[in-house]
Amino acid sequence: MPIRPNLQQLEKCIDNALRKNDFKPLKTLLQIDICEDVKIKCSKQFFHKLDDLMCRELNKKDIQTVSTILVSFGRCGKNISILGKAGLLTMIKQGLVQKMVTWFEKSKEIILSQGNSKDEAVMIEDLFELLMVIHDMDDEGRRQVVESFIPRICALVIDSRVNICIQQEALKKMNAMLDKMPEDARKILSNQEMLILMSSMGERILDAGDYDLQVAIVEALCRMTPEEQREELACQWFSMDFIANAFKGIKVSEFETDCRIFLNLVNGMLGDKRRVFTFPCLSAFLDNYELQIPSDEKLEGFWIDFNLGSQTVSFYIAEDNDTHQWEAVTVPEEEVQIYSIEVRESKKLLTIILKNKVKISKREGKELLLYFDASLEITNVTQKVFGADKYREFTRKQGISVAKTSVHILFDASGSQILVPESQISPVEEELVSLKEKANPQEEFAKPPKCIKNSNQGDIKNSQPKIITPSKRKMSEASMIVPGSDRYTVRSPIFLVNTFLCPPF
Repeated sequence: MPIRPNLQQLEKCIDNALRKNDFKPLKTLLQIDICEDVKIKCSKQFFHKLDDLMCRELNKKDIQTVSTILVSFGRCGKNISILGKAGLLTMIKQGLVQKMVTWFEKSKEIILSQGNSKDEAVMIEDLFELLMVIHDMDDEGRRQVVESFIPRICALVIDSRVNICIQQEALKKMNAMLDKMPEDARKILSNQEMLILMSSMGERILDAGDYDLQVAIVEALCRMTPEEQREELACQWFSMDFIANAFKGIKVSEFETDCRIFLNLVNGMLGDKRRVFTFPCLSAFLDNYELQIPSDEKLEGFWIDFNLGSQTVSFYIAEDNDTHQWEAVTVPEEEVQIYSIEVRESKKLLTIILKNKVKISKREGKELLLYFDASLEITNVTQKVFGADKYREFTRKQGISVAKTSVHILFDASGSQILVPESQISPVEEELVSLKEKANPQEEFAKPPKCIKNSNQGDIKNSQPKIITPSKRKMSEASMIVPGSDRYTVRSPIFLVNTFLCPPF
């Protein structure tokens, strides 16, 4: 419904919050639908009032009020009119992006001071949503956002103190920016600071502790480097030739499967020191409904990822339609009530009882059943993810298992893939192989610069290699997460669609 006249003045709501510490008008504003053609008139001083209010609440570390301000401003932003002109464009000229850099840095301080909890993830998500509104306004806003935030997001991602949920959200937005990155802004990707940050992101893949985070980092590195440059940099990022070659072999049309081969190789070579354990699954069920493996001839297994960093179990399934897209399922520890592991009919069965019913592939259920080869040791890693206190022996109805994966993939000393029948598999340990040692980055690059941050398919200037953006991707927009919180019920997918998040390599 159209915005009510008495709430049309966003500036008055900001005034009430700033002068009287009264946030009720802003919160009420969030409950009202704003028509696209409604103009919200603000004075030239609105920008400074907004900044004063944001800085005050950030200094107080009041996460909820900060989110209220960000969401209110983001929802009304395109409707704001200042002196008869588009309000956001006026504020961009007044220095809005530079102010948002300050908000971002203060938000990061809050994140690091709160002990790596997920509570701040909502605030960061709101800030990035507002950032994308500004990014999509015009070329100038896009250029400023890209130059100011891409280095800062890279620094956020390589900081292991930051919660993985926040890093995933940041990478999602950064990959969207890279997808539409203006030609004249790409020069920032080749300066020394960015080269050091990209090298650190390559190292971050090793200890990320979450498969989806690893994928997002790989995608970002591929977007930031044209193919010719990637050939050279891969050898610097990864010391072993077969690892570097696997990275260079990631193709646009087969990103998910090629990335899977690369990350299985990287995680596998880390042996017991890895933070992502991946096992081939024979079959998976939600209650009595069988979940289907994605249809892809290059997909060599129905892979289940046990993520120690995010304390989740995740995997991909085929959507319940004819689109051939993939749906992501992520089960966080906090949503698990109890689980058990037993050998049944020569197969190892991991049963996960969830606290609440979930919808996966258009089906609802509360019990996940994952069947593995009996020789695979999954007990220890499952306990590391879900905790030993939730492990239970309990009785359940007999399930039906249908083998989907007939081989296991191992790697010999040279890095060559060996396909081994599941009946012959045995636990294998690999020595830890580190990335090539690099010179310690200067401290000045540990923190982002004071002012520096998606490119569509098209011709790049002659001085820069051509970037090619694919037109199709398999990841479904309707990807699913077992809900950990209301704000994170839908996983932000990596699209292989020309308009969003496609690796331009």
